[in-house]
Amino acid sequence: MRAGVAAAALLGGAAAGMITSGGCGRTQPAAPAAVRGSVTFQGRPLAGGVIVFAPDREKGNAGRAASAAIGEDGWYRLAPDAAALAPGWYRVAIAEPPTGFGEEVGLPRFPPALRRPDKAGLDREVRPGQENVFHFAIEVPE
Repeated sequence: MRAGVAAAALLGGAAAGMITSGGCGRTQPAAPAAVRGSVTFQGRPLAGGVIVFAPDREKGNAGRAASAAIGEDGWYRLAPDAAALAPGWYRVAIAEPPTGFGEEVGLPRFPPALRRPDKAGLDREVRPGQENVFHFAIEVPE
């Protein structure tokens, strides 16, 4: 029983030390940020596609990747409870729906490079303490 009391006192003291050491050069990790936006291809919503935010390690982001489905209206939202992003730079990849989006109306082929975060060229900075809204308008010459 005494060991349990001693462990609780030690943990309580450590917690108190962390609370009071705020000004000693330690920084608190930034809160996850909400991300939402839209994706269009040739001016039409990219209904049923997928968007991925991959941390840009070259710019110091060691966070986790997150993805979201793109809705019928072309909008996506990275859910704060499931896939909120740590602030920092991300490389974004976008994939068209598997059903051959746009083929029935004669749209050009979706650019395959956009499926890879390292090739897409879609870099975005997610900022803390605000909702980040990113719109992607993909246009391919016909």
